[in-house]
Amino acid sequence: MPRLAPCCLLLLFTFGAAPTAAAENSTKNPVLFTDFDGNGEDLANRLHGHPRLNIAKDAGPDGSDALHAKYVGYDRGSKRIVVRADLKKPGKAYTLCYDVRFDEDFQFVRGGKLHGLGPAKPIAGGRAMKPGGWSARVTFKGDGRLNSYVYHQNKSGKYGESVSSDHPPCQRGKWHAVSLYVKLNSTPAKADGLVRIYRDGEPLITHKGLRFRSRAGRDTLIREFMFSTFHGGHTPPWAPKNEAGEYVNVHARFDNIGVYPGEHVRKKPGVSAESHSAE
Repeated sequence: MPRLAPCCLLLLFTFGAAPTAAAENSTKNPVLFTDFDGNGEDLANRLHGHPRLNIAKDAGPDGSDALHAKYVGYDRGSKRIVVRADLKKPGKAYTLCYDVRFDEDFQFVRGGKLHGLGPAKPIAGGRAMKPGGWSARVTFKGDGRLNSYVYHQNKSGKYGESVSSDHPPCQRGKWHAVSLYVKLNSTPAKADGLVRIYRDGEPLITHKGLRFRSRAGRDTLIREFMFSTFHGGHTPPWAPKNEAGEYVNVHARFDNIGVYPGEHVRKKPGVSAESHSAE
């Protein structure tokens, strides 16, 4: 077997050889998981430690415990709920799965953010791009539809780039299973990265041609789970309000949060219904 030059070995280590379909869709265990019922207590405790998150007894899709989120309306939308967790095992292709229920009182208003994946130092909030920085998240729109929201090297504006879904919106009071698949660009020069979003096993969005990072390195791989949800935008029209125009609180629930190697599709709320989807 021919010997590889040191530069080639570095690229193979940080970017990896081109994945096969079998490798992309391997049925490995999650690298991060919590169901708020005793599995994944470290992550559950970190989330529960946030002042606007608490564990709700018997509130999950299967009657088990779930995470309850309070969205506090104010003049920039709703108060930010942001918690980050290290995946421990950096990789180039992962899927984030979680179950979400927008409660009956939930107002989508003009839209807002949901969770995603990022590198060691994710880029978000309109900050300037850096060679090793990027992020991929889901957003909800004013009508309850889901969008992609990606900070990548070739984006055109200040904020993340979106691809919209023309599928029906999320329903208030109903649990949905969301799967966010992120595959990084194979080399620093190529724009061949991919984001795919599923809801209840149905593909909603494919966001192609992404150059997430423009340099090699372990810190540029997928290595952070970004629990990130709020309304906004950053001006009063994004905020939930009552009929008198006063800011109000609205609520949602989350359960069965997991990050899986490759492309992993959850067909319906609850991990017992999971399957894998080939590219």
